[in-house]
Amino acid sequence: MSVGSELVGRTVLVVEDSPETQDLIATYLEHQGLRVLRAANGAELTARVAQDRPDLVLLDINLPDCDGLALAERLRLGETVPLIFVTGRDSPTDRIAGLSHGGDYVTKPVDLLELLIRIRNLLRRSGASAVPPASAEAGPAPDAPLTFRGWRLDLVRRALFRPDGSYLALTTGEFNILAALAAMRPNPVSREYLLDVISNRDPRSISEHTVDTLITRLRRKMRLDDGTSSPIVTVRGVGYALESDES
Repeated sequence: MSVGSELVGRTVLVVEDSPETQDLIATYLEHQGLRVLRAANGAELTARVAQDRPDLVLLDINLPDCDGLALAERLRLGETVPLIFVTGRDSPTDRIAGLSHGGDYVTKPVDLLELLIRIRNLLRRSGASAVPPASAEAGPAPDAPLTFRGWRLDLVRRALFRPDGSYLALTTGEFNILAALAAMRPNPVSREYLLDVISNRDPRSISEHTVDTLITRLRRKMRLDDGTSSPIVTVRGVGYALESDES
């Protein structure tokens, strides 16, 4: 199975301290037409991200010089570049932490076909997610963006713009939740539905707390400098909703 001609040449950074595992993953992805960069620790990852600007990062959580979760948060991986954690840590707590940091999650031993499909889907969904602020000046996409309370959510480029037109970076999970709320506005959306939106994993491995965590992060990010609060409201006994423009 190939990734598809539209993804040939896209750059994936494989961050793995085990030479055998790194070589296995990198060689397989290269055979699928992807350009693969390699890093064995956090320091090399930091340099690669800054110098080469990969399209996606595969990140082992247990690195010899740092914790991958902490490093992902510090570098804002998941916001600035699609992220998949590839790790032997498989507890529900670790999965929730990975989701909360904006990353997808694959466990070791790695199923290479599953990994390939996740890479393909993430790259397709987020092909223009890292839109620079200047993109707010661009013309509208062919599919009209969703607008609410002055905010503009571009589903084609997977980008969110503040009422003043500036770009606000979101992780994949945050964007998917906001897109679901915007599509259903002003009707409320249940936590169970939002949980399905952000993950295709076994529901036993994550909980509704994951949704609450991402909502909290969205509210914090969407609070404007003038003190205007986020348009996301809690509907008691149901879930969450976006305020209508008439509110």
